[in-house]
Amino acid sequence: MANEMENEFSTYEIDAVGEIMNISMGSAATAVSELLNAKVWITTPVVKAVKVSDLNYDNLEPAICVKIVYVTGITGLNMIILKQDDVQLMLNQLLGNPLVISPDFEFDEMNISAVSEVMNQMMGASATALSDLLGMTVDISTPTPYIIEQANFGDLCEMGSDENVIAVSFNLTIDGVMNSEFMSVLSVELAKTLSKKMIDQFKVEEEQKAAAAAAEAAAAQAAQAPAAPPSMPAQPQMQQGQPGQPMPQGQPMQQPMYQQPAYPPQGGYGYPNQYAAYGAYPPPLPPVNIQNAQLHQFDNVDFGLPSDQQDNLKLLMGVPLEISVEIGTAKRKVKEILEFSQGTIIELERQAGAPVDVVVNGNLIARGDVVVIDDNFAVRITEIVKSKFMDSLGRE
Repeated sequence: MANEMENEFSTYEIDAVGEIMNISMGSAATAVSELLNAKVWITTPVVKAVKVSDLNYDNLEPAICVKIVYVTGITGLNMIILKQDDVQLMLNQLLGNPLVISPDFEFDEMNISAVSEVMNQMMGASATALSDLLGMTVDISTPTPYIIEQANFGDLCEMGSDENVIAVSFNLTIDGVMNSEFMSVLSVELAKTLSKKMIDQFKVEEEQKAAAAAAEAAAAQAAQAPAAPPSMPAQPQMQQGQPGQPMPQGQPMQQPMYQQPAYPPQGGYGYPNQYAAYGAYPPPLPPVNIQNAQLHQFDNVDFGLPSDQQDNLKLLMGVPLEISVEIGTAKRKVKEILEFSQGTIIELERQAGAPVDVVVNGNLIARGDVVVIDDNFAVRITEIVKSKFMDSLGRE
């Protein structure tokens, strides 16, 4: 049986699957961390090739299984097996409930829907990481949770007991929530596809590295080779005496002495005179007329109201206005709003601890901090949002 398993999955293929799952689950941990608002760690996986009948997840029972089907780019099944108690703690963290394990907890329709959403975020991020790693589009179906006590694992994954699978075990830690583990079971089709693409990509990278190293070695060898001496140009013979007179024999040829030109030319501002060839120097710069800026004086504009309008304003001072305090806002689609139920969390654009908005008849006038006075909420004004019109109304 051992030889059969080794022929089915080689060591290189198992290592490739482990590396891919390590990268993809790293992205999944980031997604779960943002969803649960807690730090999440998923350790390096342990990969084994086993038969469905030999698959051991006793340490996860009572367990819940989430079925993920890859529909684009790659095909196959990925079955995530988690402890029911761990799933309960994750849902409590998500919904803001106490982090305790209740024996009365039931996986009803709402809880199953919440589990599906958590796994959808988790495995969606994993599929995105696979897309970047493999250079292709990878999509998954909506994750479907099952309670293993109510269904046979072999029936869920549509495999016979003698079929081989890849079991990948992870340690899962959520800061302040739990420290546990879970298992990912891959079908043969999915494991083979992932390992082949990973190995092929590794071979291409190795070939590129080898070609780059060979080119670098060739360039270094060419740089170390001695260069051929350059051919010396023929030197013109300098004759002494009158033109046409032969060079005296036995006397060395005398080279004319190089004369250093005068630099800079006389009258040239300390730089070479580019105008010397034209017999002229740079023209003088035109005089610059500098004057102080003349600023206009503006008289203070009086925005005060006439006496009759001030009387009318005093009448308005007794009119009650509705004051509302906005913690924050969010935008959701109609479809998402219709799916709201008890326990649904709506994330606002405002960060925790940020000032709230004080709105009067739809107009923002101030910002402040929320305080509690005699068991009632109140707002301590920290900033007044004014306009020119409001300033003018306040003048007498």
